[in-house]
Amino acid sequence: MSHELIWTVLGGLFIIGYIAIVLEHKLHINKSGTAIALGALSWLFVSWAEKGNAEVGLALSHETQEIFGIVVFLLAAMTIVEVLVHYHFFDWVERKIMHKKLAPVQLFWLLGVMTFVFSAFLDNLTATLVMLQIGRKVYKHKDNFLIFAANTVIAANAGGVASPIGDVTTIMLWLAHKFTALQVITIGILPSIVTWIIPQFLLGKKIHMHKEIEAATETPQAVDTPIHEPYWPIVVVAGLAFTLPVAVNLMGLPPFLGLLAGVGALWVFIDILAKKDEVGHHKNSQVVKVIQNVDISTLKFFIGILLAVGALSHVGLLKELNTMIFGESPSIVRLIGGNTILGFASSVLDNVPLVAAAIKMFSDDIIPAIWVLLALTAGTGGSMLVVGSAAGVAAMGQVKDLTFGYYFKVATLPAVLGFIGGVLTWTVIYYLIIA
Repeated sequence: MSHELIWTVLGGLFIIGYIAIVLEHKLHINKSGTAIALGALSWLFVSWAEKGNAEVGLALSHETQEIFGIVVFLLAAMTIVEVLVHYHFFDWVERKIMHKKLAPVQLFWLLGVMTFVFSAFLDNLTATLVMLQIGRKVYKHKDNFLIFAANTVIAANAGGVASPIGDVTTIMLWLAHKFTALQVITIGILPSIVTWIIPQFLLGKKIHMHKEIEAATETPQAVDTPIHEPYWPIVVVAGLAFTLPVAVNLMGLPPFLGLLAGVGALWVFIDILAKKDEVGHHKNSQVVKVIQNVDISTLKFFIGILLAVGALSHVGLLKELNTMIFGESPSIVRLIGGNTILGFASSVLDNVPLVAAAIKMFSDDIIPAIWVLLALTAGTGGSMLVVGSAAGVAAMGQVKDLTFGYYFKVATLPAVLGFIGGVLTWTVIYYLIIA
């Protein structure tokens, strides 16, 4: 079978699968199931087209090794976050905010900063869900809450690319050794802040000026609501666990090993506490129970998408697309322009397959700063439309009034301006410091 025919069939299969993923809510077919089917069918077709060539099996084994590192890392991170939820850390944060009497704009900025920071240390999807829970309780004004929800998507996506563990795309690039943790932080932090702070400023001007928060002691519900204090030793161990991937990576080992070590330490610690627990608090929070709340469906979605993209790479289709977009020997201007185009594409398409494809498309001699730019554009480009990122889709699910039309009217222009500002900031840093 000719290369052109293989590309046509495999590319068509990918497009059909991708459309089914985008139309998940209309078709009522879970995107994870579609992605898994797409990934498996892609490799089955490649094997048939290449008549069972042994190289197909070797290529698939290589792909699954890379996927293993990403999925294990995400599973470990999601487990730690669930432990923090069960030990009421985020409830404690919420109460601290509710006890403060802040002006509406002050509240908006405080929550924006928290979203950005949480996203960098946890991940943008988790940060979005947590902050929406907090915002729902502290905001009384519906319009202000919707503006906050839209800004949460933008801040979470921006914060996610400010660290190696804040977004699936940065995790993918980090685990693929495209940049170190120090490189993504030092090169990406300022552009990501600009990408967030411009929309934060513009959306802040839309906030209605009136009192949003009453002290928790003034609300009648607070009397009947039991107050759970965090168990701080667990919170400290969980926080330290998130630092281990960076330390392990500096030793030349894969980051997922560090996070697994953190989960193991947390698991043993909680089980020891559970043995002495008479009231059942620690027993109910054991990792073996908490892990049941982890979103395994999302992990399966990533597995399917990465398998499908790996098949496209194996047959050479991604290399051909790379040549079309960036040329054989792309200049820095063309690399900046191409990454910017990919960023705008991520407002419609999921950034996971875009970055997975880019990893396969770029040549091996691309400097780390370009990969940081890719993380920035793909990670924050999704903020331009509410359907362009996992954080946006999650926010739509949590806030029914945050529709596509509302987000486009209120947040798209600020997000676009922030995206452009972030790319320009990266460009200035590159020419003044890196080049």
